[in-house]
Amino acid sequence: MAQNVLLGLDIGTQAVKGVLVTSDGDVLSSASLERGPQHPHQGWAEMDAEKDWWQAGVTVVRKLLATSGIDPRTISAVGVTALACCLCPLDAWGVPLRPAIIYSDNRAIAELEWVNHVSGLSLSAEAVVPKLIWIRQHEPEVFSKIKTILSANNYVVYRLTGRQTMDYDNASIMGGIFEVKTKTWNTERLRLLELSASIWPELLPATGIAGRVSDEAAQVTGLVSGTPVIAGTGDTFPTIVGCGAVGSGDAMVSFGTTGLLTLANRPLVEAVEGPHFSSVLGEGAVTWGANVLSAGRLLKWFRDQFAGQELVVAERMGISEYDLLEKEAERVAPGAEGLIVLPHLLGRRTPTANPVLRGAILGLTPSHTTVHIYRAMLEAFAFNVRQGFDVVRPNVRRLIATAGGARSTLWRQIVASVLEMPLVYHANGSGPLGIAYIAAYALGLVQSFDEINTRWLRFPKTTAPVSEWAEVYRQVYPVYADFDEALVKPFSNLALLNHTTI
Repeated sequence: MAQNVLLGLDIGTQAVKGVLVTSDGDVLSSASLERGPQHPHQGWAEMDAEKDWWQAGVTVVRKLLATSGIDPRTISAVGVTALACCLCPLDAWGVPLRPAIIYSDNRAIAELEWVNHVSGLSLSAEAVVPKLIWIRQHEPEVFSKIKTILSANNYVVYRLTGRQTMDYDNASIMGGIFEVKTKTWNTERLRLLELSASIWPELLPATGIAGRVSDEAAQVTGLVSGTPVIAGTGDTFPTIVGCGAVGSGDAMVSFGTTGLLTLANRPLVEAVEGPHFSSVLGEGAVTWGANVLSAGRLLKWFRDQFAGQELVVAERMGISEYDLLEKEAERVAPGAEGLIVLPHLLGRRTPTANPVLRGAILGLTPSHTTVHIYRAMLEAFAFNVRQGFDVVRPNVRRLIATAGGARSTLWRQIVASVLEMPLVYHANGSGPLGIAYIAAYALGLVQSFDEINTRWLRFPKTTAPVSEWAEVYRQVYPVYADFDEALVKPFSNLALLNHTTI
């Protein structure tokens, strides 16, 4: 009997990742391709939907098929997850009209204020609708040609199937224009915002079959024409599922490009169709605890700007430059000898949203080195997460680490010590695995979300807090929080200065 295989594809901010896995949880192949967003102006963040999402996804799919050696006919379904929320406007022929504006873009602050005033909502800077209003005001020739709006996973699903759809969860974070109860677009709010209802695509649950791999997509990917493709969803929910944080009281810390803390309020299977998250639109199965816009992104920036020597040495040694930086940072005492980093390269989302905040390195002395800065960056992520963790701590039953940065033993030890709670880590847990599992669930190949822990995730590691570190961090964390608050006014003034001098 032919084996059921699931393909999970994760279109991330800094990389595209994929996995081929059997319905029993045996990983047959994994692949990734690094690339990242462009920042054409301060506060802007864009990606090329065709190049960065679709073509990069095709490359990863072909790598998966080549390295696994499987017959593509054994693939039962494809699941796609991606960074969210994104604004990808298409013309009447389904071609992107401009680079996609991604979640971390802060250009539409004035438009955000207008939308909130008109709609009576309290949207934050990641919402898509204010960015669409920005296009209407600043790029009217583009706006006039918009036929459809998609987010990142919706675009890849469209390129795979030829069908333009949007999952409920992406719809719910577009900007207050989705009705949770009826699962429809809110035409009255769209009218208030003077936006056409016709540009918003057909709505589907995350587990709905959006279409099947087209002949054209089969030719470029190597997949079999007719293979089912689920609608999929944004990358956070599959990441939660993919690390096994699926039961009530399970909290996830994601060490990704963007860092996240989430808490499951009830079994996640109850919200698999979407929307998944609690918001102003309604109560979901997942509560947001923290959102660190620059987590892995901060480390990548440091690597690119300051780690030239480590890059050369790591290449000669045949190891990752991050592994080398970690070994060096292990020799630095907790607290980085009085060095504090604020990680807000792209503004701050939590504990309170402030798009004009910026990154900072505070407390520098002649004795500090680049390695001290690196360790302080690892600690900054933990401190920013703790700002949200203390709020949900009483309801946390289990804390689970995931995403690429969680491979770092040092980083997990720092986070466990700052939060003063053990971290569970599954090396094979990931967003691609999570969306593959959701695809298997959609087809009935797995019957519940419990099986992700009992069959798909194996050999967990537990990282306990280091008591001596925890004592130091109890003293350093309030200093971080004080700096985080004290610099709001100077950074606001700096933003005004930049605006008047550009």
